[in-house]
Amino acid sequence: MELSPIAFLGIFLSGLALNLTPCVYPMFSVTVALFGGRNEKRLPVAFGKAFLYVAGMASMYSFLGVFAAVTGSFFGAIIQNQWILLAISLLMFILGLSMFGLYEFQVPSAALNWIGGKRRAGNIGIFLSGLFVGIFAAPCIGPPIVALLTLVGELSNPLSGFLVFFVLALGLGLPYLILGTFSGLLTKLPKSGEWLVWIKKIFGVALLGLSLFYLVLSLYPDFLPLVIPATFVTGGVYLGFLDQTGNKTSVFKIIKRLVGITAILAAALFFQSKPTVGVVWEPYTLEKISSAKQAGKPVVIDFYADWCIPCHELERYTYSNPQVIQALEPFVRLKVDATNPSTPKTMEPVERFEVLGVPTVLFLDPKGREVPKARITGYASAAEFLKTIELVQKTFKHESSK
Repeated sequence: MELSPIAFLGIFLSGLALNLTPCVYPMFSVTVALFGGRNEKRLPVAFGKAFLYVAGMASMYSFLGVFAAVTGSFFGAIIQNQWILLAISLLMFILGLSMFGLYEFQVPSAALNWIGGKRRAGNIGIFLSGLFVGIFAAPCIGPPIVALLTLVGELSNPLSGFLVFFVLALGLGLPYLILGTFSGLLTKLPKSGEWLVWIKKIFGVALLGLSLFYLVLSLYPDFLPLVIPATFVTGGVYLGFLDQTGNKTSVFKIIKRLVGITAILAAALFFQSKPTVGVVWEPYTLEKISSAKQAGKPVVIDFYADWCIPCHELERYTYSNPQVIQALEPFVRLKVDATNPSTPKTMEPVERFEVLGVPTVLFLDPKGREVPKARITGYASAAEFLKTIELVQKTFKHESSK
């Protein structure tokens, strides 16, 4: 099986579209933090450094994808270690503070001598930065990756698998290539003014929010739903009212106030949109599967993780829909917590049902067999979810009529 150029174009565009997901676009802040302080006057050189950064990202995604496809490991599990999460949180915190002008990064002279010069050290550092960004952004793009893992499995060719993920990563990295190229030139813009300093502080707030996300994920995952509104409220108050940057200009001061008020209102709406009712789930156990089979009841199993943004979207928008709640009533509803997929409790259902990422929703018929072509990977709206349930019910009727 070989992929056509049209297929690779579709994969590239899919990677580009991944930048619209709420868990990926904070990486733009990382890129600005890394490149914004570089005083590069020449556009070709700036482009070359940005390309190295994107090449690092592409290499990491390609490796992760092929590794997951070859080994069958759970995609995103690579960073589900408390110490790695704390290290990422610390890095985001350091990068965030740099956006407020507190300090600038400089490679130690001893390291420069050992590596062999400032330019070479800088290029290696940029490539390694891209590698690292690829690591901690990986779990956020799980659903499309799961679909590609299936494709790679069908190709049965490691080289083709590498190319598939490399092309996806190039699509994902295109905006970073542009941003990395020109953010290094921002300091050379004439009369950039205080508005640019304030924009950098917005990126700084985003990075500090990302730092808080990984800190909470590592230590107190139950508080994750509070991270986004807390970041919006704190950022809105600071950027809109406390920060003095640009206050000499009345128009810009009004813009700052409006941005601050909008951020605070967004946090309030986040709390108001929280569903009051939803699908009631039970923790997954193998015994519950056996009991459902003995009772002749169908089963629906939801695999989720605290760090999975589409999983939270399913809870907030799909599982709160009255029609979805009613349609799932006849099912035994089980939920698998895959926040830490390396635990034996999680590995059993993940390996049993060959789940490659989250969110994944699958349906079992009354005989305990998975309903074919009914598995959901990624976010599904209430309407899409109901169509899948209709497919499952038709399968039940067809089987019972035999």
